[in-house]
Amino acid sequence: MIPKHSHVFLNMWSVCMDPRVWENPSEFRPDWFLKDNAENFDYIGNNFQFPPFGSGRRVCPGLPLAERMVMYLLATLLHSFELRLPKGEAVDLSEKFGILMRKSTPSIATPYQRFRSCNI
Repeated sequence: MIPKHSHVFLNMWSVCMDPRVWENPSEFRPDWFLKDNAENFDYIGNNFQFPPFGSGRRVCPGLPLAERMVMYLLATLLHSFELRLPKGEAVDLSEKFGILMRKSTPSIATPYQRFRSCNI
C-alpha cells in the first residue's frame, strides 16, 4: 500500500538497465526500439515501448516535436562539424547513478567546421 499524498519516485535507470527485460543492458543498441515498426508506437496508451518519455496520460508533451526534430538537428550537426576528442583521450561510456543519467567521466569534444560556407 502506498499512503495517500505520498511522492513516488520511479527509478527509470533501473527500469532501463534490468537484465530480465534487456539483453546486455549496458550496451547501446538502438535496434531494441526498432523491432516493431517504430512509426506505430502507441505513446498515448499503456504500451511502454519507449520508457524515457513516459506513456498514457503522463506522456511527455514535447515527444512529437522531439520525434520529428532531433534527427534533423543531429544530421545537420554531424554533416557540418567534425567532433574531435583531445589527443590520447578515449570515450568512457560508464554512467553515474542519480535522478538524471550522467556519464561518470564527461568527454569534451571540440567541433571543427567541415565547410567554410557553413551557416550554422
